[in-house]
Amino acid sequence: MSDAAAGFGLVLPFDSDDAEFCRGVEAGRLWEQLKTGEPVEQTIHATNAEMAIRMCEALDREFSAEELDDTWLEFRSP
Repeated sequence: MSDAAAGFGLVLPFDSDDAEFCRGVEAGRLWEQLKTGEPVEQTIHATNAEMAIRMCEALDREFSAEELDDTWLEFRSP
């Protein structure tokens, strides 16, 4: 299933198709949300799973993730 078919897309697409840039932006957004201490529920790219784990460990936060398909995870941190 393509990202567009799954309903995922950017409001304003990046001017680069570099996957690592996109992954970094997503990780940065997740980090900022986690730092607030508030509950977080976000769909993230599966390639960011390791970073999400490391962020939660660094912030001493619990988390869970549910695989939506081969590309996306539903990430939660209470």
